[in-house]
Amino acid sequence: MNQMHKRGLLYGGATLILAAIGYTWANRCQDADVMTLLSSVDVQLRLANAIPALDLDGKPLASRLEMITSAEQNLAIVERLEPGLANAAEFTGFAHMLRGRFADAAIHYERAQQCKDCADEQRDVLAFNQARMLAQAGQKEQALAAFAKNGPRLDRRYGHQRALEEAAILRQLGRRPESEQRLLAVVADTAAMPMASLQAGTELLEWGNLAAAEVALARAESEVPIAAYYLARLKLQQNDVDTALGLLERAAKVQPTEVRRRLSQEAAAWSAIAADARFQELKRPPAATPVR
Repeated sequence: MNQMHKRGLLYGGATLILAAIGYTWANRCQDADVMTLLSSVDVQLRLANAIPALDLDGKPLASRLEMITSAEQNLAIVERLEPGLANAAEFTGFAHMLRGRFADAAIHYERAQQCKDCADEQRDVLAFNQARMLAQAGQKEQALAAFAKNGPRLDRRYGHQRALEEAAILRQLGRRPESEQRLLAVVADTAAMPMASLQAGTELLEWGNLAAAEVALARAESEVPIAAYYLARLKLQQNDVDTALGLLERAAKVQPTEVRRRLSQEAAAWSAIAADARFQELKRPPAATPVR
């Protein structure tokens, strides 16, 4: 059973419930005040974000589209009642993102930052989302410019996150020296958060900088078990098969489902040991529990 089919089964039974919730919110908010409308929009967009965009036939899921449309209608009411609210602009960007309109989402995330009621922390999150949406829209240079514009402020609150996201965009642009410079700065900081070390390590692994990647991933592993999976990939690249399998087994013991998913998605990276018995055992799903 493939991942999409499993997700379809998971959400299939919930679709009518979610649609009913969306319908109830829409009707409740026809004459509601601005705060109630924004609360309903928040619920609708979060629900829409939590379910697949497509059904089992590859068609847009109607209940999801209805929730997004209802949220957009409520946002139009909010704009008439009280124009220029940061939350409304942010939610409009979120709705565009859910529809796959990434450039439009970026426009609204930028607009939200300029609203008078936008708080500092919200502005920083919006700056990240603006740059992310520009990158997803294929406007990678503009994404880098958006990060640079807000850089010092973002760095004060979010540490290494800007450097990591810039490094990923620079890798997509093929600009290795600039990308590695940012990643190595994270690795050099022994106080970096484990998730930051994991991100730096996986990016360095993509560049083939195995020595620096190993330092970052080893630092992350004690707090983020999936780092052992990437260390295993690194060791395989160094032809250390036994250590690679041991690390895979360690990761699978803690996160078996996630490891199996990654092994399936990244099969090409493991092709050299695809026939190994220990590797095959790691890929095998657990036996079903007998029904009494």
